[in-house]
Amino acid sequence: MKNKWTKRLSVFLAAVMAAGLCACGSNAPDSTKEGTASSPAAESVQAEGSDEGISEVSPYYGKGYDLAERKNVVLYVLGDAPADMDKVLEEANNKYLIPNLNTTLEIKFLNWSDYQTKYSLVLAGGEDVDLIYTASWCYYNEEAAKGAFKELDMDFVQKYLPYTYEQQPEVSWEQAKIGDKLYAVPKGNASFSNYDFIVARKDLIDKYGLTEPEDWETFKEFLTELAKVQGETGVIALNTNANRNQTLEPYLQAKGYDYFTEGFDYFYNAENKEELPAWHSVIYLYTSDLYLEYAKEMAELAKAGVWSKDAINDTNDATAYFENGTSGCIGWNFSAIDAGEKMEKVGLGTFAVYDVSPDIHMARSRYNGDMIAIATNSKQPERAALVLDYMKSDVDLNRTMLGGIRGEHWDLNEEGQREVLDAAENYSWNSWAWALNRADEPVMAGTDERRLAITESIDSRELFAEVAGFTFDSSSVATELSVVNSIVDEYEYSFSLGIYGDNTEAKFNEFKSKLEAAGLDKVTEAMKTQYEAFAAQ
Repeated sequence: MKNKWTKRLSVFLAAVMAAGLCACGSNAPDSTKEGTASSPAAESVQAEGSDEGISEVSPYYGKGYDLAERKNVVLYVLGDAPADMDKVLEEANNKYLIPNLNTTLEIKFLNWSDYQTKYSLVLAGGEDVDLIYTASWCYYNEEAAKGAFKELDMDFVQKYLPYTYEQQPEVSWEQAKIGDKLYAVPKGNASFSNYDFIVARKDLIDKYGLTEPEDWETFKEFLTELAKVQGETGVIALNTNANRNQTLEPYLQAKGYDYFTEGFDYFYNAENKEELPAWHSVIYLYTSDLYLEYAKEMAELAKAGVWSKDAINDTNDATAYFENGTSGCIGWNFSAIDAGEKMEKVGLGTFAVYDVSPDIHMARSRYNGDMIAIATNSKQPERAALVLDYMKSDVDLNRTMLGGIRGEHWDLNEEGQREVLDAAENYSWNSWAWALNRADEPVMAGTDERRLAITESIDSRELFAEVAGFTFDSSSVATELSVVNSIVDEYEYSFSLGIYGDNTEAKFNEFKSKLEAAGLDKVTEAMKTQYEAFAAQ
C-alpha cells in the first residue's frame, strides 16, 4: 500500500514542479492561435462529428466532436457573484468558448447564506443545470447517491475531457471516486485549504497589551481579554455566525486531529506520522469526548461575550466583519489573510497571523475538496464536459475565469508573477473557481511577508498521509447517514456558539443519543469494513 501511494505522490510532485517551471518561463499560450498543445487522447477521438461553427485553430477542431449547433452551458457555483462577472463572462464567451466550442457559458451563484437549502432543489427541480460545484463537504456523496450526478467512466473522461485527462494527477481521480465510481471532476491542484490559522488585530493587541494567540490556550485568553474591552473598541472579539464556524478547525488542529476521509465527520490523530492509522484511533467527532470538551469551552467563551448573543441568527459573511473592522480576529484559511489585507488597505487597523498548532504536521487538502459534476438532468453532458475541459486545461481561459480580464483585473510582470490592478476589487482572484485550480497558477507579486511566512511554516510540516487514498462509499448507509447529518445540522452550530451554556453536557448527551438511535453505528461499521479492506491492499 505504501509503495503504491508514494509512487503516485512522486509522479504528482514532479508534474507540479514541471508545470511551475513552464509557467514561470513564458506567458501562457493564446488558445485561439496555432500551437496549443494537443492531447493524444483528444487525437484518438474518431472523426465522426462536425467542425462547422468552430475555428480551425480550436484545440477541439478535427477531433470528431459535433459542434455545429450553438449551445449554452449552465454552471452553478457557490458564493456571491463578483461585480464584473458579466464582463468576464463576455470575455470568456467571445474570445474562447464561442470560437473554439461554439458554446456560451452561463454561471449562476448559490449564496453562502442559502446554498444549503437551494443546492438539492436546483438538482431535483426543473432548473437548467449542466455543471455544478460539489465537494467532499458540499453534498458530493449525498447527491451522487441520489443519482443527481452523471457517473463518469474513464472512456467518457478521455473522450470529452481529453486535455484534463492528460494533465490531471492520477491520484486526483482516485480521491474523487466513491468506491470505484467517479461522479465529478476534481481540481488540478491540492493546497492547504483545510489548514486554519488566526488573523488578529495587531493594533488592538499592542494598544491594550493583549495576549497573542500563539496556541489554543492563548487564543482563548486573547478572545476573552478582547471581549472585556469591547466597550472601548467597539469591536466584537470574534464576530462569527452559524454559517462560518471559526473555532472548530483550529481546535482540532491544536489537538492533532485531521480528517480521516473528507466529506464525513470522522477524524484521527496522525501523531505526525504518515502511516495508515489503526482503526481504533479513528473517532466520530460529534459523539467523542473531544467534541464534548470543545462544546464546553465554547460555552465559556460565549458567556464571556466573545461573540454576539444573536450570532446564531446572523446570515452575513463573517469574513466581511474582519474586513470592515468590526471583528477582532478571524479563524480561517488563506482567505483570512485576504480579509486582513483589505482591512489594512482602508486604514481600519493592522493584522498579524498566528498559528495555534505550530508543531502539528498536516496533510494537504484532498483533490475531492473542490470538484465540478455534470448534472444527470443535463440535456448536453458531452458539451458540458468539453466546456469544463477547456476551462481547466487552457491556461489563458483558466486565468480569465479565476482572475478576470488580463490587463484590467490582473497582469503578469516580467518575472511571470501576478500583479493586482485597480479593477480587481470588482473581480478578485479565485473567489469562486476553486474547482478549476491548476498547479501552475502564477504567484502574486509583492506577496505579503506574513502570507509567505505562514505558507513556509505549513509547507515545512507537510504530511503525506497514506490515508488520503481512502474514500468512503456511503451508498449502503445513505438513509442512516442522511438522518445523522440532519441531526448534526440541528445541533452543531448551537454547540459551536455556546448556546446551551451550563446545560451543554446534558444537551451533548441528548445529541449523542439521537445520533446513535439514527443508525450511526451502522455508518461507522460500514466505514470500518471498507477502510480495513483498503488498508489490507
